Amino acid sequence: MSSPGTGLSTGSGGTVKDREIAAEQRYVDLAYARLEEMRADAQAMIREGYRQSLAGTKGSLVDRDAMVHQAALRAQALDVADDGLVFGRLDLANGEQATGEEGSGEVRYVGRVGVRTSEHDSLVIDWRAPAAEDFYRATPEDPRGVVRRRVLHSRGHTVVDLEDDLLDPDAADGMTVVGDGAFLASLARTREGAMRDIVATIQREQDEVIRAPADGTVLVRGAPGTGKTAVALHRVAYLLFRHRRRFGSRGVLVIGPNRRFTAYIERVLPSLGEGSATLRSLGDLVDGVTATVHDPPRLARLKGADEMASVLRRAVTDHAPGAPDELRVVFKGVVVALDRPRLDRIRHEVHRRSRGTVNAARGRAVELLLDALWDRFTDVGGPEAAESAEGAEAGLWNAILAADGLASLDEEPAPGRENGDSAKPGDPKRTQFEARVREQRAFTDFLVAWWPIRRPLDVLRSLGDPSRLRRAAGRELDRADLDALAASWNGENAPLSYQDVALLDELDALLGSPPRPSRRRPAPADDDPFVVDGVNILTGEDVVDDAWEPEMQELTTSIERLERSRRVDDGVVEERPEYAHIVVDEAQDLSPMQWRMLGRRGRQASWTIVEDPAQSAWEELDAARQAMEIALGGERPASRSRGRRRPPRRPAPAPVRKRHEYELTTNYRNSTEIAAVSARVLAVALPEARPARAVRTSGIEPVARVVPEPGLPAAAREAAEELLDQVEGTIGVIVPLALDESAGQPTLFDEPAATWTAADRNRLAEGLPERVQVLDVLEAKGLEFDAAVIVAPETVAAQSPRGLRVLYVAVSRATQRLTVLTADPEWRDTLFKD
Repeated sequence: MSSPGTGLSTGSGGTVKDREIAAEQRYVDLAYARLEEMRADAQAMIREGYRQSLAGTKGSLVDRDAMVHQAALRAQALDVADDGLVFGRLDLANGEQATGEEGSGEVRYVGRVGVRTSEHDSLVIDWRAPAAEDFYRATPEDPRGVVRRRVLHSRGHTVVDLEDDLLDPDAADGMTVVGDGAFLASLARTREGAMRDIVATIQREQDEVIRAPADGTVLVRGAPGTGKTAVALHRVAYLLFRHRRRFGSRGVLVIGPNRRFTAYIERVLPSLGEGSATLRSLGDLVDGVTATVHDPPRLARLKGADEMASVLRRAVTDHAPGAPDELRVVFKGVVVALDRPRLDRIRHEVHRRSRGTVNAARGRAVELLLDALWDRFTDVGGPEAAESAEGAEAGLWNAILAADGLASLDEEPAPGRENGDSAKPGDPKRTQFEARVREQRAFTDFLVAWWPIRRPLDVLRSLGDPSRLRRAAGRELDRADLDALAASWNGENAPLSYQDVALLDELDALLGSPPRPSRRRPAPADDDPFVVDGVNILTGEDVVDDAWEPEMQELTTSIERLERSRRVDDGVVEERPEYAHIVVDEAQDLSPMQWRMLGRRGRQASWTIVEDPAQSAWEELDAARQAMEIALGGERPASRSRGRRRPPRRPAPAPVRKRHEYELTTNYRNSTEIAAVSARVLAVALPEARPARAVRTSGIEPVARVVPEPGLPAAAREAAEELLDQVEGTIGVIVPLALDESAGQPTLFDEPAATWTAADRNRLAEGLPERVQVLDVLEAKGLEFDAAVIVAPETVAAQSPRGLRVLYVAVSRATQRLTVLTADPEWRDTLFKD
């Protein structure tokens, strides 16, 4: 049988725990010594790579890049593992002893990276390796051959504490067991400003998700506090470890709801030795664009709806702002003009024929314009007038030549003109007509203004014009909503919302990128009519002097391109990247348009989807679910039908991919006291939902205070200052959304809701320490704090039809202490009733 050893004295040797810590420290020191040798080997490989490049051949440069890149990745992983290299130990029932200590069972040490001796014997097993699986899967009901599981707590290189879980008492045979269990000890730890990895305390249900098959889609559902986000991030590290070639080459994208959330989780993957994943929020997924505000619920519902795809399609096919209404050119004294109706028909025909993007269709627009000009030229008798003018001119020259005794000019009949035939496209007269028209400044200036190279943001801003938005809206949008939509986009300084980013991505897909410069550019000609401000207006290419070009051009690897895709503002235009694996957190809040945005980046990707339908702030769940199914299947977003007035055809159902669904049922974040409050909110918001089971009791009851509405800001600040003395970690002050339209909306108790502005939040945060964060209820998604202050729950519930679900998220953010401030006594009774 085992012998408990927590704090027991053993005479001069100190407590049992002290002796156990000392024994583990000796092994950890051995692992760190070998880690230093591995670091030195990695640095030596980097130096060798640079030495090989001295050969000066192209092949040596490729060898250098490959060797240095791989060695640098290895060195980076080893550096990350320096803090807490070894965190676990397994004592197995059978096998050879690995540590030289007494006992007959095998011992395995588990850590952040694998460490082997110079003879290739295992010192530390990487936590993602199959041999480490038992560390997470073994339970008292199914010990899997594990007698004791030990978790080591370290600061730097020093073991400071340890906790044991005895899984098979019958096989312990005098084995020492120290502490009360690592898992429960970890739950009460102090939170910092960023999420930490849970690699030492992953539970069995979480490990099943992490090690789920790499193919298809993994769908993870769970209530607040079940560790969904941490599990998804650890799954990324696992996939990159087990399938490096597959996922490392094309990259992994992790999507969070907002930038505050991505800042919160950004340290997790590097702490696990994986820095190659791209971490973005829904507000900065499109390069060069950053969302700064959330739309009011009504506007968000409009912008996020799938119908916006048709609206934007019509917007890009409409004439550009400032486009001229007439094209007028002159050929041999004949004026040829196209009016607005004819130009509109040409535009419609270009979009109908074009299979590419709008910006790429300019060449076709030129062709149809020239066709229309020639037709108009022939309609007004231009060929005959031009021929007559040419004949008169030739007669004059013949008379001059005859007076000088010279022969007359020979003039061959124009082919295709015999027997009264009209000119054909191959007719030299038409060729001459087109060439002369192309050279005219009037034509090139018209083309630049009539079919400009458009940018997504320009098109979105143009919809700030109500008349233009009405044309684009068609029958997709209610006329009563158009003024509010137009107002949100009107003005160069109008802030971009999270839903706007998805619309910009949709526009980018419709417009396409401007044509790239050719590899060898012709030297610019000062009198070239197609060159305007250094740009060929027919092709969109920059026209620069090509006097010098390097003999050798640097190649870029896929890793370098992925690195560039993570740098939003580096000024380099790259194609939209597609990833091998995409992780979507808080997926229940995504709109159909946001799913379309993600689907373009993962047409061939596998997915990890993290969601809790009970937390959903999006109202049209069926539409969002359908958009998600299309994205996960790798199907392209709805086909473009430019210029058509009928609704776009939806794509055929995507091919069914493998799907693995998991549900996490244990609340590891909240104490049972706080979990009871969130369960009451859930019962009002969604009576049929089942809350997760909390496993930790703190003995600290949540606090509710009724405060007059004008006094809520002062009361919130006072509550935060009180909590500063009660907890060592972070404090979240969670306030309602800053919505102008929230006033007057009915609450759960039919009272008017107050409006919280951004200025109110800023004033509340003034002078408070950094560990106190003031944020609105949507920014709090996915975060956790040691203590939380919920301000005006009645207002949160009133701000949207899903307000109660948003409130449910807010009250589940705290791990230790919860304070609720309300101006409505009925809300106090609802949240804290017995």
